[in-house]
Amino acid sequence: MNSSAIMAIFSALALGHSLFLAGHLWASVKKRPSSFFLALLLTALAVRILKSVLVILIPESPDIIPAVGLVGLMTIGPSLWFYIKSFKNVEYKATRLHLWHYVPALILIVLIPFFNEQQMFVAYCISVAHMFLYITRSADFVMRAFRNYGRTERKWLSLLLAAIFLIWTTFFAQLLIESFITYLSVTIVASITIYGLSLWAGKKTRLFTEPRRIYTEKASQEVLQVGNQIEHLLTQERIYTDSKLTVKTISERLSKPEYVVSQSVNAYFKQSFPELLNYYRIKHASSLIESNTYENLSIEGIAYESGYNSISAFYRAFKNLKGVTPAQFKKT
Repeated sequence: MNSSAIMAIFSALALGHSLFLAGHLWASVKKRPSSFFLALLLTALAVRILKSVLVILIPESPDIIPAVGLVGLMTIGPSLWFYIKSFKNVEYKATRLHLWHYVPALILIVLIPFFNEQQMFVAYCISVAHMFLYITRSADFVMRAFRNYGRTERKWLSLLLAAIFLIWTTFFAQLLIESFITYLSVTIVASITIYGLSLWAGKKTRLFTEPRRIYTEKASQEVLQVGNQIEHLLTQERIYTDSKLTVKTISERLSKPEYVVSQSVNAYFKQSFPELLNYYRIKHASSLIESNTYENLSIEGIAYESGYNSISAFYRAFKNLKGVTPAQFKKT
């Protein structure tokens, strides 16, 4: 048995391992929303690994195999993004709007049978760029919310992002060097990465179990009370203008555990903490732009006054919530 066949078998085992983990996570979808997207991410990786394994074992494989690999590749990015967003938000729900992010993959399923070799290459280039876009978006989200995660959570998300980026580099390498070695590198890197993540995360079961929820009537009243207190701090004291504001800051201010503050934000406002901050900060920024008192204040100045220490983060949040840039909003 040659080395290529051995690597293909090893990768096939990694593929089965991915599907096993995905199946385990599917069973806990109702308990933890992020499990759905992590299972989808693992399934997409498994599909992409399957393509490389079959190409190695069956050099004259039919065109449908690379096509399936492209669909898996196009699914990895959105699944990673939604997993990152739902990671600490127990109220996060998968809606029909999420499907729009998977439309490119669905389009590929329909059109790929009609693609020639050149069109397949173009589709592969688009898929690699598509995945990179979601990786950078996910990394940016984690960086902005980094202080809101615990030590283990930070390490897990950092390892996951690094692993997916490493896998992406092998896909990118295939654009530059189309050879058997690059196909083999995809299976090797993806397989080792998945096994490595599994070994590390297997000892941190708390990352994949249901967060502590509040069931008693007394505790539910506490959530309502803490939610009211947080709302007061946001609306009356405008604590969102503090660029260093975190869940820990509020928990210390209210003398409440961090998990109570986090649960109260999710249950009371129906938003994650970063989403809540962006909402109030952009609302405040909009009022400053509309006010004649601050008409001489620059866009950058408005960003800092609203609690942002990054202009790019301010522009991105403003565009997401208002649909226009701060400059366009000011003109209107």
